[in-house]
Amino acid sequence: MRNKFFFLTFLFLSFTGFSQEKKEVLFYIDNEPFYAAEFVNVYQKNKNLVENANTSIADYLELFVNYKLKIKEALALGLDTVPKFKNEFRNYKNSLSNSYLKDNSVYNSLLEEAYNRLKKEVKVSHILVFLKPNYTPNDTLKIYNDLLNARKQILNGESFESVAKKYSQDPTVEQNGGDLGYFTVFQMIYPFENAAYNTPVNQVSMPFKTKFGYHILKVFDVRDSKGEIEVAHIMLKDNEQAKKRIDSIYTELIKNTANFESFAKHFSEDRATAVNGGKLNRFTYGQMVDDFSKVAYSLQNEGDISAPFKTQYGWHIVKLLQKYPVKSFEDEKQELQQKLGRNDRLNMTKTSILHKLENDYKISVNDAALKQFYENDWKLNSGSFNKNLLNIEGKKYTQTDFINFLKKSRYKSVNEAFDAFKEEAVLNFYKQNLEANNPDFSATLKEFKEGLLLFDLLEKEVWNKSKNTKDVQQYFEDHKQTYQTQSFDAIKGKVITDYQNYLEENLVKELKNKYSVKFNEKVKETVLNLKL
Repeated sequence: MRNKFFFLTFLFLSFTGFSQEKKEVLFYIDNEPFYAAEFVNVYQKNKNLVENANTSIADYLELFVNYKLKIKEALALGLDTVPKFKNEFRNYKNSLSNSYLKDNSVYNSLLEEAYNRLKKEVKVSHILVFLKPNYTPNDTLKIYNDLLNARKQILNGESFESVAKKYSQDPTVEQNGGDLGYFTVFQMIYPFENAAYNTPVNQVSMPFKTKFGYHILKVFDVRDSKGEIEVAHIMLKDNEQAKKRIDSIYTELIKNTANFESFAKHFSEDRATAVNGGKLNRFTYGQMVDDFSKVAYSLQNEGDISAPFKTQYGWHIVKLLQKYPVKSFEDEKQELQQKLGRNDRLNMTKTSILHKLENDYKISVNDAALKQFYENDWKLNSGSFNKNLLNIEGKKYTQTDFINFLKKSRYKSVNEAFDAFKEEAVLNFYKQNLEANNPDFSATLKEFKEGLLLFDLLEKEVWNKSKNTKDVQQYFEDHKQTYQTQSFDAIKGKVITDYQNYLEENLVKELKNKYSVKFNEKVKETVLNLKL
């Protein structure tokens, strides 16, 4: 089978950008109109491809008509009703809908912010107090006030480390005194990253909340990013003989640095990396313990080897493989987009869209119906919950709809659950009406549907048949009498070198006989004479 992704990608390059504006009819297929504006748009978008292929406008018009004939045949065969097609189309539509739940201005702002932060590294210490699910508002207030008190002690001159050890519930505080070292964008959860990058050097933030609890932090330094680095290392666990052994390995290594990989495989006690010659994944300064990063980043040239040094994990020798400095925005953009797509900050683009929709739509809530959820237990008496609860642009959502939502959710309060229910209803209403209200979405969806139909038609009528050697053999048996002769000089016939192309050409001929194609000659002449 041909690769469907490749086929559809090629098809989108060839037939995209159909105009939604109703203009003059260029041709009919069995009385179904196809408009001149569609063809002109297609040609304009693919002008370079057409010119490179030395294809005339008339030839391209014929290709376009043949394309539409195939789509009509696919629909006539009911290929759009096949479960496989319906499932694939539904999944694509849902995926495409989700891509429209993004505020581009917010997204671009987040992308720019991420790049600006990528160019910097911040050195931060923090104090964390956990916020447990069963905490009351009074518990939360006490945590907030405790952190305000801790902040005051630091501002009055007490060391951050000593205050952190008194207040912080971070399990590592006894070892690091709250010091997180240097980090850059995407290495902390977004609220924490925001607080770090927005707090001036030597200042202490106000208490702020993340999913872990409440924090305060102090920024000790901001510096230009050192980028990423790739190294290999040899590690020995710390014991009485480790220092002597690592020195001996180093003495041999400096005689021939090319032996590093084999030495790592043989001697390194970090077995996870030893099998790869000691090679570590790329990392930034703050992703490794400070002692390790300091030595690794001090190496200047690829191939340089450090002297033995010690960290909390043992003794190391490091070899620099490659440095990856921060590149231009355009060069970093694709990777930043990938990271942004996996990051919780992307929810901000959906939130922005949601707020716009809530302002644009006519939304009403039946307060009495919502109040019933506070006063009665829906689990014990769900039958009495039969009122309309929410109305979005005339579409009604009932108490039963909300109950079904509650059964699948774990919200602590009716308020939280209803807010989430309403948000979901607004976004679903938007997605359900995208095709009617958004020309770009409608056009893209149509392109995919037609591409999928064309793929399935050609697979059925051409590609599968060309793979069936029995059909090819049968064709030979059915026609061999036609070409038999006593004289080789008298042989006349056609050599078929591409059976798939032969079958497709015949398919088009059959469709032209089956369907009536009628041009509006006046419009056709105008289109073909346009300086496209």
